[in-house]
Amino acid sequence: MSLTSTVQADDPTIEALGKSDRRLGILCAHCGRFRYMNGSRFSQDQKVSTLSGLLSCNSCGSKDVAAIAVSRNPENGYWPAEHS
Repeated sequence: MSLTSTVQADDPTIEALGKSDRRLGILCAHCGRFRYMNGSRFSQDQKVSTLSGLLSCNSCGSKDVAAIAVSRNPENGYWPAEHS
C-alpha cells in the first residue's frame, strides 16, 4: 500500500480527522519528505485542503506541499512511516 492510496476523496476538517481515526500529514512534492503534523496547531474547523497553501517543507523549504488525511493500513493497522 502506498502513501498516496491513503488520501481520502473527501476534504475533512481537522476535527473530523480525529473522529474518523485519521491523521494530518504533509507530503513535499519537491524532496519527497513525509511527516505527520499536530492537528492541534490548527483551527478545528479548518479544511485539510486549505492547509496546503499555508505550509512549506521544513527540510527543503519548498511551498509545493500537500496536506493530506492519512489512514491506517487496513491490512495490518499500522500508520504509514514518515520518511525523508
